[in-house]
Amino acid sequence: MTISEIASETRDLCDADSTSYPDTGLLRRINSAIETLVSKIIEVCRTYPYDDDNQGDLAEGTINLTASTSKYTITDKFLTIQEVKVKDKDGYYHIVSPVPQIDDINVVETLEADTGLPLYYRMTGRTMFLRPAPIATSVTLTAGLLFKYTRVHTITSDELTTGTLIPGIASPFHPLIAKMLALPYCKSYKKDRVPQLQQDIFIETNDCVDFYAGRLKDHKNRLTPASEDNH
Repeated sequence: MTISEIASETRDLCDADSTSYPDTGLLRRINSAIETLVSKIIEVCRTYPYDDDNQGDLAEGTINLTASTSKYTITDKFLTIQEVKVKDKDGYYHIVSPVPQIDDINVVETLEADTGLPLYYRMTGRTMFLRPAPIATSVTLTAGLLFKYTRVHTITSDELTTGTLIPGIASPFHPLIAKMLALPYCKSYKKDRVPQLQQDIFIETNDCVDFYAGRLKDHKNRLTPASEDNH
């Protein structure tokens, strides 16, 4: 479904029109609905990381490293960091492992030889802390840090008006987005429809999560006919 079709479906579910349910309300809620679904999806995408279908490039970026500096800001818009690698002075990448607390980083740093090749990182918002701090004799400073991330396309008012964009979530779950947009409106103006919408959203959200959890890297989900053993 296109954004225009989702908007029409939403208004049909509410018995609303563009006056009673204007585009400004739809835009605010459609981005919130998609990000809510994606946040649930990425929790179960282990072997096949999620990426928005509207993105035309790889979900990865690089950072220039500075010798003896451990703090870096990621300017790319992301939801979660999937993987971090550092390039050594010979051009080979090494995994940098996440740790949850800065104290944990300080502990492991004292246990490892300070080679100047970052071994661990911690995220605070968009700020990444590396331990140990890189040194020029151990790492490639230019674009020396590679990170892969999860992202979602934020729909703009122009895209909503044009209406041709297709959300970057598998097509069987586009009607779910419309129901998520209809729910808050119906809570205010069509209260009798709320229980059914809530039930549908609960069931279809679980179906969506199960779909993405079942995907395997380098494989596509497909239906196969059941066979019967008559022997």
